[in-house]
Amino acid sequence: MTWERRNDLADPADGEGNSHPAAASDGHTGFCVHHLERAAGQDGLLYQQNHHGVWRSEDGGLSWRDVTAGLPSTFGFPLQVHPRDGRTLWTVPLNGDTEGRYPPDAAAAVWRSRDGGGSWEALRDGLPQEACFFTVLRQGMTGDRRDPAGVYFGTNTGSVFASHDEGDTWTEVARHLPTVLAVEVLEPEGR
Repeated sequence: MTWERRNDLADPADGEGNSHPAAASDGHTGFCVHHLERAAGQDGLLYQQNHHGVWRSEDGGLSWRDVTAGLPSTFGFPLQVHPRDGRTLWTVPLNGDTEGRYPPDAAAAVWRSRDGGGSWEALRDGLPQEACFFTVLRQGMTGDRRDPAGVYFGTNTGSVFASHDEGDTWTEVARHLPTVLAVEVLEPEGR
C-alpha cells in the first residue's frame, strides 16, 4: 500500500503570514485538518475546515484554495456540505486557541456559503446572541437529504440545534445533554 500527499496549495501565497505550527506554509494547507467533506455529485470537489481556515479542492485534494475570506475567524471544527448542491456549505467559526474556542463576540452563528466559499453569510435567527460560550466539535454538525435540506449541530454544553430551512432559522431541539461529540441523522428509506 502506498500513500500520496494531498495538501498542496493551489496558490502558495495562501500560506503566507501565519506563524502557527499547524498553519499553511511551504506550499501546503497545514497539518491539522478538523473536518473533511466530499460534495455529492461533484467529482473531486472537497472542502476542509482546518486549524487555520476553510479550504476547497476541485481536483480530489491534489490542490487546495483558501476560502476563509468573509468568515469572522479562521478557526473552527465542523463543516457540512449540501446533499445536492456542492457549492453550498455551512460551518461554525470559533475564536482560536488564545481566546477560547467559542463563537466570536460570544454570539452564535452558522455561516453559509452558496458559491463554494466565495462569499459567506451569518445565520443567527434562533441562536443565542449573548454570553454564548459553546464549542461545536469536529463531528458535531450534519445534515439531511430533504428539500429544503436540514442542518443540525450539537454543542459541548449539551444543546442540539436544528434548521429545516437550510440554516435560515434555528430551533434548540435538545438541551442539558452531556457534551455532544457527534450528530447524525437517520432518515427513513424512500424519503
